[in-house]
Amino acid sequence: MSGANQCPSTVGKKDLDPASTINGNGERLWRSIDEFAANDSGEFQSFLQREFPAGASELLSSSRRTFLQLMGGAMALAGAATIPGCRRPDHRIMTYSRNVPVDVVPGRPLYYATSMPIPGGGAEGLLVKSNEGRPTFVEGNPLHPVNQGKSSSWSNAALLSIYDPDRLKYPVYREGQGDTGRTAVATWDDFRAWSADHFAEFDSTSGNGLVFIVDKKTSPTRDALRDRIKARWPLAQWVAYDATGADNKIAGLRMAFGQPRRELLSLENADVIFGFASDDLDRGAGMLRNARGFGAARRMRSTNDTMCRVYAVEASYTPLGGCADHRYTLAPSRIGAAVVELARMIVDRVGGGGALANAVNSFDTRGDISSELREMLDAAADDLIEARGRAVVTAGQDLPPEIHALVAAMNRVLGAVGKTVSYVPAGAEEARDGMGDLAEIMGPMGSGRVKTVVCVETNPCYDTPAELGFAEAYERVSNRICFSIGPSETGAKATWQLNAATFLESWGDTEAVDGTIAPIQPLIAPLYDGALSDIELLALIAEPRSADDYTNQPAGYDVVRDVWMSRFDWSDFEKTWRRVLHDGIVAGTGSRGDDGGATSSSLESNVAGVLANASIGVQPSSDALDVIVSTNNMYDGRYANLPWLQELPQFGTTVVWDNPALVSPATAEKLGLEPDPYTVKEPKAQMAKVEVAGRECEIPVWIMPGMADNTIILHQGYGREVVGVIGAGVGFNVQSIRDVAGGRVYTGAKVSPAKGRYPISSTQNHWSMESRTSIVRSVDLPAYLRHGDEVEEKKGHYGTKTKLNFGEKLGELSHTPPNESIYENPFNESRGDAAEGSAYSVGPQWGMNVDQGVCTGCATCTIACQAENNIPVVGKKEVRKGREMTWIRVDRYFTGSDMNQPGEMHHQPVMCQQCENAPCETVCPVNATTHGPEGLNYMVYNRCIGTRYCANNCPYKVRRFNFFDYATKKTKGSYRSELPEGTPQPENINLIPPRLREKVEEIQKLRNNPDVTVRSRGVMEKCTYCIQRINAARYEIKLQDLDNVPDGFFQTACQAACPTGAIVFGDLLDDNSAVSKAADDGRSYGLLGYLNTRPRTTYKVSLSNPNPKLRTPVEDPFHHGHGDDHGEDSGHASFIDKFKKHEDKGYALSLKVLGAPAGVHA
Repeated sequence: MSGANQCPSTVGKKDLDPASTINGNGERLWRSIDEFAANDSGEFQSFLQREFPAGASELLSSSRRTFLQLMGGAMALAGAATIPGCRRPDHRIMTYSRNVPVDVVPGRPLYYATSMPIPGGGAEGLLVKSNEGRPTFVEGNPLHPVNQGKSSSWSNAALLSIYDPDRLKYPVYREGQGDTGRTAVATWDDFRAWSADHFAEFDSTSGNGLVFIVDKKTSPTRDALRDRIKARWPLAQWVAYDATGADNKIAGLRMAFGQPRRELLSLENADVIFGFASDDLDRGAGMLRNARGFGAARRMRSTNDTMCRVYAVEASYTPLGGCADHRYTLAPSRIGAAVVELARMIVDRVGGGGALANAVNSFDTRGDISSELREMLDAAADDLIEARGRAVVTAGQDLPPEIHALVAAMNRVLGAVGKTVSYVPAGAEEARDGMGDLAEIMGPMGSGRVKTVVCVETNPCYDTPAELGFAEAYERVSNRICFSIGPSETGAKATWQLNAATFLESWGDTEAVDGTIAPIQPLIAPLYDGALSDIELLALIAEPRSADDYTNQPAGYDVVRDVWMSRFDWSDFEKTWRRVLHDGIVAGTGSRGDDGGATSSSLESNVAGVLANASIGVQPSSDALDVIVSTNNMYDGRYANLPWLQELPQFGTTVVWDNPALVSPATAEKLGLEPDPYTVKEPKAQMAKVEVAGRECEIPVWIMPGMADNTIILHQGYGREVVGVIGAGVGFNVQSIRDVAGGRVYTGAKVSPAKGRYPISSTQNHWSMESRTSIVRSVDLPAYLRHGDEVEEKKGHYGTKTKLNFGEKLGELSHTPPNESIYENPFNESRGDAAEGSAYSVGPQWGMNVDQGVCTGCATCTIACQAENNIPVVGKKEVRKGREMTWIRVDRYFTGSDMNQPGEMHHQPVMCQQCENAPCETVCPVNATTHGPEGLNYMVYNRCIGTRYCANNCPYKVRRFNFFDYATKKTKGSYRSELPEGTPQPENINLIPPRLREKVEEIQKLRNNPDVTVRSRGVMEKCTYCIQRINAARYEIKLQDLDNVPDGFFQTACQAACPTGAIVFGDLLDDNSAVSKAADDGRSYGLLGYLNTRPRTTYKVSLSNPNPKLRTPVEDPFHHGHGDDHGEDSGHASFIDKFKKHEDKGYALSLKVLGAPAGVHA
């Protein structure tokens, strides 16, 4: 195949610089280190131009020992014989609708309001869709003040826990010690009978020798049960433990205010935000509230709007840091010095002196603060002070308590308290030092003084630091009770392993970060008869019972109502109770926050005392590394058996099904830990040994741009030994690195290459749109304010003309002929130019807009789409072949010419663009993909014969092909067959091709959305704009006698879930609709618009708001008249292709085609 240039206008012109795409500020864009380092031979570009990545079209791997992945297990459920059907709960619950239906109408779903506890405390208010008694979709409750209709990846994936085939189905009794004792299947009546006599024995000792280890949770009912247990057994120990919680933050606020407090951010009120390793947008009880507020603060709807400025100092990219206008990478051991330096600048400039000023000035941070960082902190301090009352400083949970105390003092000085941040009282369990409480009981457990341990929804045998020795001490306890939804390491060693109900099968309540109390009401009775909720188990234990009355089981419904009756003084309890169940919240229980309950002087005095004993600015040796033990999709490992989360690309790295250690490119090169290039068929990562103070683990290493040098990040929640088939053998356990002190940052680590290499699956280079240009467009805010309302009219051939807004002028359309066809085609006529009577002149005409400026890359849209549209997972091996099935991918881009320290990070959700001139439609030989009168690109599954011509012709690479029956087959998980010899292997290490896997049971289909077809092998699929929701809305407006679908009448799944509100959808012909206004915005542009595909999905140019003291903003991103030569350093986003040999002054396009005309330079 020749690489001849077929464009006559480019012949004889100068060669282009082989750089990749450029954004509006003239910065290079790249997705991965492979692309950054691509050489002139075009090897990587050739890799990108394949229709599918290496091996994607091979039906079987060359090695039958390299596949052990899980795909259809996302829906794999237990056999139907073991499940008593979709029984509805015994107690009546209230549907979320104005007019409560008399009965269930087949085919018409009902919605119920409930809430989901967040690990470590807090809650999400949810609205759950129920089809004929079975939950099928989760979205946010719009009445809940914390998330206001938005949801997280974890709540969307929670459905899988109901239909998990590996969840415990009945109690198990084990005789003897450890996990080798004889086991016997038992019943809940057996446990009730045993527990009635057993727990009565502690009455004589006031509970001495009795320990409860529970998951940290904010729940009024469970708090009441805890108090009831402590009243009955005063000497019993209650340990609230969470392996990933916000202990450091709450501990720091206790130091500052003298009492435990939780942070409540109001980022929507902020003009300036400074984050130190801030994880407030993706972790913790307030993550959805914070993400929503952040989106509001950054969103620019017009040139008259305002936009907040963001600074970040962090060791690796966080969602906040990825959106920052100014970002500096710093090793975690030095971040404390940066916090002190910023505090010194703020306190000294605001004035007043005092204890706090003396404390921060006592530190010498010169060795930790570079001149560049000092300059940034200096400018940020002025910015924060200037925005007093509308500024806020935040710190991540991984930082030590002293840092959080100092941050609270800074916020008080900046006048932020009560405006952009508040400090509300923390719950009793939130305030406890879970790790410290666990350490206290280790001695009594190991010596036999503890007679009974009850673990409620916790797994301390796995998620506690290895040096704590919990598993060994636990086995020495005579009676070990483990209550969990699925199998666990703790349950495997328990004498009583009890099956728990999920929150979607239970009664209960929650308290959100702002204090809002919400009910938990079941959508379905427990699928496995007898399963109890945590409050039912605790109520069973707390209530004195005789052996003859052991069958008397307190119902969760009654327990919650009893607690609420004593807590709330409602004049008409029943009426208010029904309203609460209907709305999903207890109105008026949320807190607006307060000043923390401490005066300025006492706060300064408290923090000064804390700093006097703090070690800040201690530098490790030059060859030592800092280690951060953090979390990602798996949290502490509780979600390891949920395949949607396993296959969700992780933030920043886009790795799936694994938790490699992350290092910067420079550190990887320095330590000899570089992975294979991505262009090889089976790229692998180098195994490494990480050692910290005698504690060690072996783990593969993955390179992450934008990380601080001499820093390594580990993620817990992987390497589970006792778990379902989904999570078995997935990833590596890093608990051996953690210490008893419970910290998350360790200094003085040593990292060295270990034997072997390990395969890593990453989606970062899949479905690439490289070789195009202006994929992502970003400019500085002053440029938008200056030119954002300008419209340029451009004349073309045959009397055609087009209008270019600000966003389009940044791209190719300013240098190409107008996208007007000389042929009459009604589907070329759309909003703004539709001829009377044409197909697009009548509504509705559906469209979508994505604001790249507020997208944080959380990928919640991906999970929501997967849940709504019955999209299967394919497993790690299949992902490596480029066969992932998700309809929405979130492309991640870096900018700049420094691979180690990129300038910016951009995220771009890409789904089917619903092109009006769709290239896929013209090549399908059977009309399986056609165009509808409302602007949708239809996909008719029954017609599809699997030629894949459409995927090959799609410039956006958004079509997905079912190489196998992923949705109807199941298999086991894990992918360890290529590990070095001697490494423990999971069972079933042989490759099982998808076509040979067992079919899923009938019961597994319960999770599926009945409104969406489950696709089979050989069928192409893609985003449909949730056409099933469009049809449901169409039926509903007929019933309500409405002429058109009102704006906001329904939402697509991705739009409903997006925490920052980056996605809007609606009727483009409705001038008052949100999507119409977004499309009219000067920042909106069509992706690859120069191809004249006329996409219905448009994107908004991302904006940066730099501080002029640190970087002079680019006010004119065009730099030239449109007839002038760009030059190689032009800031304009011109088309650049490595295979192109020449450049045209206006626009150059080069295609690799067969043959070349005479005289054309190839």
